[in-house]
Order: sequence, then C-alpha cells, then structure tokens
Amino acid sequence: MTSVSVIGAGPAGLAAAIQLARRGAHVTVYEQHRTAGSRFHGDFQAIENWTTDEDALIWLERLGVVADFPYLSTHRLTLADPTLAQRVARSDRPLLYLVKRGPEADSLDRCLAAQAAACGVEFRYGCRVRPDELEGQVIVAAGPRGTQGVVVGVVAGTSHPDQVVAIASERLAPRGYAYCVIWSGRATIATVLVRDYRQAWVCLAAARRAFATMGLYDFQPMCRFGGRAHISMTGPLAAGSRFYVGEAAGLQDYLFGFGLRYAFLSGHLAARAILTGERYEGLVARYLRGPLRAGIVGRLLYNGLRDAGYRRFVQWLGRPGDVRERANRIYTLNPLYRLLWPLARLALGPRLLADAQQTV
Repeated sequence: MTSVSVIGAGPAGLAAAIQLARRGAHVTVYEQHRTAGSRFHGDFQAIENWTTDEDALIWLERLGVVADFPYLSTHRLTLADPTLAQRVARSDRPLLYLVKRGPEADSLDRCLAAQAAACGVEFRYGCRVRPDELEGQVIVAAGPRGTQGVVVGVVAGTSHPDQVVAIASERLAPRGYAYCVIWSGRATIATVLVRDYRQAWVCLAAARRAFATMGLYDFQPMCRFGGRAHISMTGPLAAGSRFYVGEAAGLQDYLFGFGLRYAFLSGHLAARAILTGERYEGLVARYLRGPLRAGIVGRLLYNGLRDAGYRRFVQWLGRPGDVRERANRIYTLNPLYRLLWPLARLALGPRLLADAQQTV
C-alpha cells in the first residue's frame, strides 16, 4: 500500500488526500493547528465559475471532491467605481459559489476534512512538521510562503440581504479592490492590496465608510482577520519525493485572488502524479500554466488602470449581457496576453517570475 504524508489541512492538501485515500493509499495529514480551518475566522471566500464552461461544482466532483459543503450561488455582482457609481453585472449561470472558511463545522475546511476522514485519512492535529522529517512521498500544502498581496477585513452580523459588492478604488485598495459579501445575516467586509501593505487597516476603515455611503451600514463586528497571498513561479513544484501544492507552490490567481480552483487542482495533480508516475511539473504546466500566465498579465494591465481606468472597467463589466463571458475573456491566455507575457515577466519582477519557463 502506498503511504503518503500531507502537510497542511487546507483545500489543496485535502483534495490530494481524498483522491489518494479513495485509490487505496494510506494518507496521514499533519496540521499544525488544532483543527482544519483554524487559519481563518469564518470569513467568506468564493469559488469562481467562469474559467471553465463546465460548472465549478461539477468540475470539482470530477476531481474527486464531493461538493457536500454549504455554499451560496450568486448570479449578480454589484460593482462600484472610485466615485461609488454602481453597475450590476449579471449572469444566467452562477458567477460565484460562496463558501465559509474557518474552524466552524459548516466551513469548507471542516467539511473537506470530514470527507477525507470518511475515506480513511488519518489526521494529526497540533503537529508541526518539516518535509525533511517525513519519509516517503510528501505533499506540502502548508499555505503561503511569501507575500505578493494581503487582505484584511472584519466578519460581522448584519440585517442586510444576501449580496456581493466590490469597489475598485486606489484610495480604498491600491491596485486591488474592496468587497462586502453578505450571506444569511453574516458579512465579510475586506480590502485586498498588492502594494502599500502598511496602509491596509487604514484602507479598510475607508472602505467601510464607502460601503456605508452605498447603504451598507448595519454591521455588528464579530472579529477582525488578515491574510496574505503567495504568487510565485520561482519556488519548487517538486523536489525528490516532495510535491508542493496550492500557495506553498505559489499557485494562486494574481489578478483578483480567486485561488481556490488552483488549490483544488494542484492537490489533484500531485495525487495523480503519485498514483500514475506522471511528472508533476508537466501536469502543472499542462493544466495551470495558461491560467497562471493569464492572471499575471491581467495583473500587469490592472495595475495600469488606476482610478480613471477602473471607471471604464466597471462600466465594461456592467454592460448588458452575461458578465460570465467577459470574465472568461479576462482569464483566458488569448493572443494579446501571449504577446504581453514577456512584458509582464519583465515588469513584475524577477522574484516572482524568474524561473517561469522551467517551473510553470
């Protein structure tokens, strides 16, 4: 029987563990926290549903993960520009599947852990280990190792109806965006930055005032949270019998941070490599190189928009018709993006992209 150790009980590690256990492997998951999801605080995140024509939940089940966790599908997104002028982007199909992250029983993390345990995966919580301390094949899913973006926010109770609202503004989120997600009387209000990290909490306070101006003011704060994003094409994907997945490998959406698909897929690919003997780096290049590069080129373009460009961007996304098609165009490595790829490599710095040809 194949024995595999997984470091980290997040979506990437658990996606790998579930697939391996279902194929008969003995899997042990090492998690430094007391339970799955302890790194989060009940905040809402989203699985995007526009990068594939296949529905994201069907896609996920094809990877071996059953969508038995609570989720809320949303078909509309309210977008505001720096002046707080609003447009509503709509789709006939779900745009996003909202999920809760954290240690609560109904979170994505805990539900995935329960699914893994039902498959026979062994968990060792409160156990911090290094890859070189473990024998045999090891999947490293220990979360971000660097910082190319930060998010800070609050989780709050609210009487407002379910909705998703985002604001693009240099004042509220330099090169990023602020967002408010409301689901069943609970809200996540946050700001995402890819620069000026020390101003994050100041930007969040400004974002909360902006949402109040838009009529979203009834919040009873429960807790604050903060996190970081690691995007890299320089770190190892594999080293001997070790496989790096999710943000431990820098596999994340650099444009808007919709990285849950990257996590699930990279975990699935690492498990596949172990089960079939295929080269993990080759699988990542085949299935993730295009989306990664599209996100990086998209980040280059978004960085150049500033407030005047954000206004036009919001107007374009809010045009009549299905916004899902426009979102798909943003995330597709089209001929223009291929042309801009060398410029993106140069402009976004060697620390992020130096080994792109070799690793991604």
